[in-house]
Amino acid sequence: MSGGVRVSPLNSYNSMKDSDPVRTYSWLANKLNDYHLAYLHVMRADSLGEQQGDVMTPICSIYQGTIIGNMGYGAEEAEAAIASGQIDAVAFGTSFLANPDLPTRFAKNAPLNSPDSSKFYSAGPEGYTDYPYLVT
Repeated sequence: MSGGVRVSPLNSYNSMKDSDPVRTYSWLANKLNDYHLAYLHVMRADSLGEQQGDVMTPICSIYQGTIIGNMGYGAEEAEAAIASGQIDAVAFGTSFLANPDLPTRFAKNAPLNSPDSSKFYSAGPEGYTDYPYLVT
């Protein structure tokens, strides 16, 4: 087994847009089956909100290996997607960044801190280590 691949079919960052992301990434998912990857990590949304669509369903129906879903999953949706066999795991990314105690918050159905994207890729700890923990 080799490494993994991460794809962002709907990403519009720096004006990157695909005129038919479902077709493009369905083709790619099929080709990736030949490589016996450790995983295929799929970012299912556009962080800028410019492109929308269901890319997970076609990719999951074609790709035969381990699939990690990402972007916008809450605890219940993640559990349901895994339980149904649609995906194998969820990466919570910025939710974990803004909630260093994310598993506890999920277990207690507690509100989540919102990530502050204006501080992503900053030079210091602000925006990375200064989010509040849940007070119990």
